[in-house]
Amino acid sequence: MPHTHHESFDPPSDGDWEALRTLGHRMLDDLVDAQRALPHTPAWRPLPDTKRARFDEPVPEDGIGAESAYALFRSHILPYGNGNWHPRFFGWVQGNGTPLAMLADMLASGMNPHLAGFNQAPALVEQQVIGWLGALMGLPGASGLFVTGGTMANVHGLAVARYAAATRLGHDIRTQGLQTWPDTPSPAPLVFYGSAETHGWAFKGAEWLGLGRRAFRQVPTHDDFTIRVDALARMIADDRAAGLAPFCVVGTAGTVNTGTVDDLTALADLCTQESLWFHVDGAFGALLALAPTLRDRVRGMERADSLAFDLHKWGSMPFECACALIRDPALHEAAFRQQAAYLGAMPRGVSAGGQPFNDRGLDLTRGFKALKVWMQLQADGVDKFGRIIEQNVRQVQRLVAHIDSHGELERLAPAPLNIVCFRFRPSGRTLTEEALDALNAELLQRLQERGIATPSSTRIGGRFALRVAHVNHRTTIQDIDDLAQAIVEIGREISGEMHTAA
Repeated sequence: MPHTHHESFDPPSDGDWEALRTLGHRMLDDLVDAQRALPHTPAWRPLPDTKRARFDEPVPEDGIGAESAYALFRSHILPYGNGNWHPRFFGWVQGNGTPLAMLADMLASGMNPHLAGFNQAPALVEQQVIGWLGALMGLPGASGLFVTGGTMANVHGLAVARYAAATRLGHDIRTQGLQTWPDTPSPAPLVFYGSAETHGWAFKGAEWLGLGRRAFRQVPTHDDFTIRVDALARMIADDRAAGLAPFCVVGTAGTVNTGTVDDLTALADLCTQESLWFHVDGAFGALLALAPTLRDRVRGMERADSLAFDLHKWGSMPFECACALIRDPALHEAAFRQQAAYLGAMPRGVSAGGQPFNDRGLDLTRGFKALKVWMQLQADGVDKFGRIIEQNVRQVQRLVAHIDSHGELERLAPAPLNIVCFRFRPSGRTLTEEALDALNAELLQRLQERGIATPSSTRIGGRFALRVAHVNHRTTIQDIDDLAQAIVEIGREISGEMHTAA
């Protein structure tokens, strides 16, 4: 007798479908309520050990049902994120998400299209958004790709630069790689350049692309942490004299430590003069182009051969949502195109048009990342994005004013945009640098553990710094004022404890 029982993850009956609908509405209501309540909740909650133990349990052999699984989410997961959706989250340049983009992600997951390409509306959405972004960033007609984050966007740009340089030197890098083969001459080592403030993706990218860490040449900076173009020019000349093959310069639009923007125009001029690929890491800073009063800060970015930036930073989108733009579409495709019989395009049907996004990067299987950007732009327009970026910069300048006017707060670096690095330094006492580091590290942890606010930290000139990296559309001026006040109060509290202990 044939086996007729059918298994599926869909609800098995009309009643079960209705139960899922009801549960879905409850999930949506809970998330909307949670976001509305954020200003009145702690910025962060540590996960209690009693709940942490739940994550050591073995995989369930038999399910507990959707209702019970969601109950676990509400009790053990929802309250215990890292807090980056909160108005007083200022750490690590992490965006907050938006309610509409949350819903767009639900729509994208529900539709679940495969974004290698295909003859479908979602592919047209991605292509349209890439076109919008290229025009907004000053690279109209550029080829582009949505990827997971800034590291992947930057590495994709560097990969195209590597391909272009190797091709110009007569080396078939896609066939030969960077290895030495017995039947081919050994190519000169490829090297690329960026300031000492360049994000760590550059080393990671050099490793992934087979260049090796030594291929990334770190250039000294000025006192304001911008790249020294004079030192860069000398390094390029010295490397060529030593038999190396310079191929790319990385300019940074918004360094991770201090928010500094390199002189992108000077770098573009040098790259033109030296016939080098100009890549801009604009992980968060590229979006200054959307803000009328600030876009001059990234002048020169429009001359980039490739550009990487994150919409999940200053664009406020939920993770994961980054973009790589390549000025020359033909080079972009040539660096990644992979023909396979099972991916062949047809003149009509679902495969018409092929898989163009597969030919622009490493991923074949890709989700519908562009929908949330498309919906937010359709709903609010690009001008609102620019206004929020300007608002964040004004808010940081207010914090800078608090710091510079207070005798117990000390700024450790310039704050040209939306990042400020500073520390608490008690008045009337002389502390060693080690003691100041310990005081401020403890201050940061108490600030977070009490749920007041969530800055992160870094080191500036070897000194521990509280770091406010502000890309938060939910933050108010009151949040900024409360942060400054809490830092002073907790700093005095710890200073008093240190004095008593001494």
